[in-house]
Parts: sequence; C-alpha cells; structure tokens
Amino acid sequence: LIGTLCPLMCCVFAPIVTFLQGRFGPQLVLFSGTASMVSGLLLTSFTNAIWQLFSTYSVLIGVGFSMMWTTAFSLLPHYFQRRLVIACSLGMTGRFVGVACLSPVARIVMNLYGWRRMLQMSAFLGVPMLVCSALFRPPATAIEPQKMGLLQRVVKFCKLQKNVRLTFFSWLSAVDCIGAYIPMIYIIQYAEESLQVDVDRSGFLLTGMFVAAAVSSVLTGVMGARLKCNMFLAQLFVALGGLSSLMFPMFHSYFHVMVYMSIQGIAFTRATLFPIIPVSTNMVCIRDSADAFGLLTFIQSAGFLGVPLAGWLYDNSGSYTPGFLLAGGTSVSVSLLLFLDRYLKKVVGDSSDVNCKTCPKASEWDDNDVRTTVYYESYV
Repeated sequence: LIGTLCPLMCCVFAPIVTFLQGRFGPQLVLFSGTASMVSGLLLTSFTNAIWQLFSTYSVLIGVGFSMMWTTAFSLLPHYFQRRLVIACSLGMTGRFVGVACLSPVARIVMNLYGWRRMLQMSAFLGVPMLVCSALFRPPATAIEPQKMGLLQRVVKFCKLQKNVRLTFFSWLSAVDCIGAYIPMIYIIQYAEESLQVDVDRSGFLLTGMFVAAAVSSVLTGVMGARLKCNMFLAQLFVALGGLSSLMFPMFHSYFHVMVYMSIQGIAFTRATLFPIIPVSTNMVCIRDSADAFGLLTFIQSAGFLGVPLAGWLYDNSGSYTPGFLLAGGTSVSVSLLLFLDRYLKKVVGDSSDVNCKTCPKASEWDDNDVRTTVYYESYV
C-alpha cells in the first residue's frame, strides 16, 4: 500500500505543481521537488512505524517526484519543437536506464548492509540532481509574465476540462494505467509463489522490462519524429501490452515470463508518448502545455485503483491470472477507443486554432531555435 501511494501522490499533486510553477517559477519548484525527494529517502531510513513510512516515503517522495516530473515534462515543449518526441524519449530513457541499472545494485546493497543503508545511499545519489536543479535556468517562454492567483488558476484548470479531446484522452490514459501497472506490481509475487523463483532472479524480471523499455523508447523517438504518428504509435503500444497480458495464462516458465515482461517493457514506451500527445496533436497550445500535463497526470491517478482491484481478485480466486486478464482487457479496450480521437478532431477541430492565436501549431514549428538540452532522471 505504501509503495502504491507514492506514485498516486505523484499524480494527485500534479495540478498543484502547475500552480506553483506559474506562481514561483519552474526553477524553484524543480529544486524544491528534488530536495523533498532526497529528504524523503533519508528520513525513511530512520523510520520505525507504518505512519512514519507513509509520511516520508509515500508523501515526501511522492510529492517531490511529482514536482520534478511535472515540471520537467511541461518544460519540454518550450525547449524542443519538432524534435519534441526525441527529447521526451531520451528523457524517459534516462529513467528506464536508471531503474534497470540501479535496481540490481540496490538489491545487492540491501542484502549486504540492510534497507536503511540502501535508502541512505539512494539519497546521496540525489545530491547531483540538487546541484543541477539549482543551476537550471528555464526559458523565457516558460515564465508567465503575469502571476496567476489560486482562484484564477482553478478557473483556468476548470476551463481546460471543457476541452473534449484532452479530457477524453486523459480518461483513456487513466484506464490504460490499470493495464500498465498491474504487471509491474504483481509479477515478482507471481514468480516467487507460482514459479518458485528465488528473490534475486525474480527481481531481474523488472530489470529486463526496463532495458526493453529503454531501447524501445529511443527507437520510438526517432520513428515518431520522422513519421509524425504519435497517436498511432501510442495505440500500437497499448494494444501490444494488452494482448500480451491476455495471453498471460500461456506463460508457465521463468523464460516465458521474462519474454512477457520484455514485451511489457516495449509496450510501456507509451509512457513516453502520452505526455506530449496533447501538444503534438494540437489538443492544446504550447502556452497551456503545463496545465494540460497537470490535468492528464491528475486524471491518471484514477488508474491506480486497478492495483487494489487486482489484489481483490487474487484474494477471491487464489490466482494472479484474473488480475492480468483485467490488465489486458482494459488496455485492448483503450487502444480501440483511441480511434474515436480522429472523429473528435473532425468535430471539435484543433484547440490551438481556437484558444490561442499566438502559439504556432505543431505543423508550423521551426527548428531554428531548438536547443539540445536533455534532462535525465534516475531513481531507485
């Protein structure tokens, strides 16, 4: 529960991060988020009760990561224009590589020195991120000339929900989160209980998943930038993840499960595309990219209900298969429903044309001022 609440806090806190970003600027929010995550890791190593773990791990780390994640990805459209897909894919690759490389190291450190020392070393790895966030200078286009108050921001946020395409896409992504997170949460328990795999070998299942995700993310960035088919690629990856989960009852060995998690890693590349689809497909303009990302992330928090629902299915059936079938069914349904976005685009039109007369459309972006700053994230 504590581990699930951490990413849930990351999603729920996203709209507040967009308000803080507009009020105090991206640099202060980014630095504060990094400090919150580092202090959360450090304080968690000294906890002795469940409520302390909830306060330090779930809240401090979750809120800190939300401030880092939301700010970083909402700034990408201001730095990159036609190469936005490549920039986002490289940023996500840093996250995937970090998880794939540091997870085995963290496991070894925990076995040798204990989980408290492992968390302290993880907090030490966040110090370079503190330095980078302190030296970071946001682009002028990301700083609002007029600071909005809380009431004005709430009104703008509510108006953004009237964007039919954005709201429809956000709720579909929330449903897809059910299919994306259930395999990651329960695959290790399945391998240890059903396949009798030891702890060390079961941990490499997630490592294989994120290695496949890192390679697929880079290839997706290049393909998406050349072909300009972000929505189609997202549908493809959602369908791939759903179909593989529907075939989960056929996997009865460690090798088969490793192949399954590698496919899930390739399908998880949709996490690279979802944050930039609202801007790249003209659902919103660049000016509203931060608020759109905050709304998208906030609605995605509803998808975490799939994790306790899969646990309830396991308690009543005694098998992990119903949970994986639930994940597969939701993802396949989302991949089919995404076809409706083409119909909505014909009916509603491009929101960037209606709501913003100053921001260029994605088809009119120029490459002359593109900067080549890549933001890498690594966490344990």
